[in-house]
Amino acid sequence: MNASRKPDPITRTMHAIAGVALVAMMLVVVGDVVLRAVFNMPIKGAYDLVSVALLVMTMFGIAPVVAGRTEILIDLIDGLLPAVGLRLLALVSACTGIVLFAFFGWAMIQPALDAWSWGERSLELGLPKWPLWVVAFVGLLGIFWGYLLQLRAALRAEPDHSSAEGGL
Repeated sequence: MNASRKPDPITRTMHAIAGVALVAMMLVVVGDVVLRAVFNMPIKGAYDLVSVALLVMTMFGIAPVVAGRTEILIDLIDGLLPAVGLRLLALVSACTGIVLFAFFGWAMIQPALDAWSWGERSLELGLPKWPLWVVAFVGLLGIFWGYLLQLRAALRAEPDHSSAEGGL
């Protein structure tokens, strides 16, 4: 992504949600450790809260990375290929990501349905697990959005190599 171009509202929102989840997860972990060590009173449900925050951070945090093409890139052949070759690699990368995450989504359907029909609950707080699957699917939609933005950028112009590290 070009440094001067602002991310779209969907990507910014997902990034903000992932950031809030990361902060919440860190605060719960630190609070749990301090309360356990100092007062011997751990936070009830810390395991479940950290699990939920980790899910949100992961699923909502991937989309901004994908949309901004800020993944870790290793430029083995970029210097050897012409611009058309780099554009083809960007297209293959975007299409591969779409197919891969479509497979992940397909593989997530049955466990999500099982959680709904069997009424699975979390370990400590007894929270129903099906809303977590909803969060995962919403995050997956954001990831698809990011890959569609990547695909659009690859179809419109050359990949952006703004630094010595390639696309970073």
